[in-house]
Amino acid sequence: INATWGLGEAVVGGQVTPDTLVMDKESGRVLSRETADKEVMTVYTDDGTGERPVPEARRRQPVLDDEAAAELARYGARIEDHYDSPQDVEWALADGEFFMVQARPITNLPPPPPEDALWEPPFPGSAWWRRQVVENMPEPLSPLFDELYLREGLELSIDALMAIFGLTYIRVEDFIDRPIFATVNGYAYLRADYKLRWSAVPKILRVTVDEFRMLFGEKTAAYWRELALPSYLTKVERWKAVEPGTAPDEQLLAGVRELALEDAGYWFACAVMIARAKVTDALLGRFLTTAAPRRGLTSGMFLRGFPSPTVDAETELEVLAGKVRGSEKLRTLVAVTPAADLPEVLQGTPTGRDWLAAFARYLDRYGHQVYNLDFVAPTQADDPLPVLLSLKAIVGQPEGDPRARQRAIVAERDTRVEETARSFDPLRRRLFHLLLGWAQRFGPDREQALFYMGAGWPTLRRLALELGRRLVDGGSLRTAEDVFFLETPEIEAAIAARATGQIKSELARQARERRELREARKRLHPPPVVPPDHKLRFGPFDMSPWETQRRNEPAGAVLRGFAVSPGQVTAPASVIRSPADFLQMEPGTILVCSTTTPAWTPLFSQARGLVTDVGGILAHGSIVAREYGIPAVLGTGIATTRIGSGQTILVDGDAGTVTLLDGTDEADAERSSPQPVARSFPSAKTVALSSLAAGAMVVAAAWWRNRRQS
Repeated sequence: INATWGLGEAVVGGQVTPDTLVMDKESGRVLSRETADKEVMTVYTDDGTGERPVPEARRRQPVLDDEAAAELARYGARIEDHYDSPQDVEWALADGEFFMVQARPITNLPPPPPEDALWEPPFPGSAWWRRQVVENMPEPLSPLFDELYLREGLELSIDALMAIFGLTYIRVEDFIDRPIFATVNGYAYLRADYKLRWSAVPKILRVTVDEFRMLFGEKTAAYWRELALPSYLTKVERWKAVEPGTAPDEQLLAGVRELALEDAGYWFACAVMIARAKVTDALLGRFLTTAAPRRGLTSGMFLRGFPSPTVDAETELEVLAGKVRGSEKLRTLVAVTPAADLPEVLQGTPTGRDWLAAFARYLDRYGHQVYNLDFVAPTQADDPLPVLLSLKAIVGQPEGDPRARQRAIVAERDTRVEETARSFDPLRRRLFHLLLGWAQRFGPDREQALFYMGAGWPTLRRLALELGRRLVDGGSLRTAEDVFFLETPEIEAAIAARATGQIKSELARQARERRELREARKRLHPPPVVPPDHKLRFGPFDMSPWETQRRNEPAGAVLRGFAVSPGQVTAPASVIRSPADFLQMEPGTILVCSTTTPAWTPLFSQARGLVTDVGGILAHGSIVAREYGIPAVLGTGIATTRIGSGQTILVDGDAGTVTLLDGTDEADAERSSPQPVARSFPSAKTVALSSLAAGAMVVAAAWWRNRRQS
């Protein structure tokens, strides 16, 4: 049910964000409620109808209470039964009485998920998991991205990386079969059936030592900073200088291919930086749980407050919001204008044009940030609507100072470091400072490197969409975006047909079918491992701790995930499944989503906490949550399917738990309630082995440092 004040035209025309209620047809119970900030309403005027601002006292007031919503739901169910099909019903409420104004069949419902979807490995006997780069691909892949990035770019790049770092004495195939990346029901997966043959053990030991030296040597940072990043950005600038409208078809396709392959190659430069951060973070985390097992210390408490592009972007966005607050005219325009109409409306005033110029500079610096690594999805520069929606929310909040907040986080972090160090004996204190130094040195590099992922996507999309428009004119495609649903040989065939005045009409049909299949697959929920019951191992070693999703039961009031940002908060949830839902983010709520990428960052200023299906201690969401000082639990696996918008939840960023406080069956709550804090402590054997390993790391580090100095 959508509901707003005034007449219904404001809802139909998209001028207002209405309240949204989800009802249970049988019982009439409200399952979830999103009360929107209803800025405008349509009212009768002398000339017909017009838009007026909603009085401040009513903007966040629910239009329907539970009793009225239940009555309206009964009307809707009766109308649906009468026509024997889903109906779009327009209604009105006047003087306490409902009126059903119009009903028409719903023809644009999203396709149902494929009934024959099985989560089986693409190759018999293989195993797969959703880790590393595929965490940035939350939706089914488009065919062109699947071909260029997953099947071609990443496979080539891993070989190139091993050659650059001198690991030519071992082949990837010695410990894992190819292909390394594949899709299951359209979702990207990384291969996980590792081989440990005794004949390969000497090579594996050697490569482990070499990789350790590589990770902590200066060559790693130099490779990223002086080679991989400049090379990638140079190619982006070269293709940005190409005028799409005058470039030949073949050149447009060449640009799409090169930029896709270059970004895939850049990923492995990022992967090396991520590995350094992950290893040092894991060492610090293991030390804290073994040296102080009952103090609830996590590595994330000590990895906060560092400079990052995320904070830079937030600071610039706050400056833009400040410009709006400082102008009464701008403030009024932004308040009453739907976000989608802001660019056109602001273009009509001098102050608005100045502000749009500043906003364009912001997008030029940060607009390449992706909502989804698949280039079928628009970037912030392509679709700034989610940024504008967040900006409207920021303008309505008290003025913030991201730099001041960061300074406060740094002070809190440093105080915790001092207190923790004082609590240890001299040997443990020295070990703590060593491991902390490593983690704080290498951790911030991760966000710096990942900031440039997708840097070529705005240019790639301009080239691809220009080519798509030409193929539409040639009759081989129906829409320009269909080009993302073809593969290179098919695009080449369409280009050749266009050159000779022929039409490849079957390509339009194939693109449409693939697009429809992708839309249907979006409603699937990919498991963290395929096959789902597979136990990940590398020889005798259990690999399951490296999964990015906990395995929670489908019932129960407590979800367990990874504790990534400390603190506890109780608040309603805002479940955001894609950028299209950004306008549903209510300030002061807990953001619940599948995963986050850099383009999701504007939502964090409105959030009091974060919960995701996928992610771990070094996921983008965990790092940003720590910088914003909000509790976060990542990797629950099923949060977006168990939690509804408006439902009150408790996020414990220390214990790694999310408790559903309403909307949960009493039996589920009873089963889950006896465990208020779910923190497991390592066994004596684990403590001993971990301490021994950490000690060995210290000795090795000291030896390596002395060796380099001598």
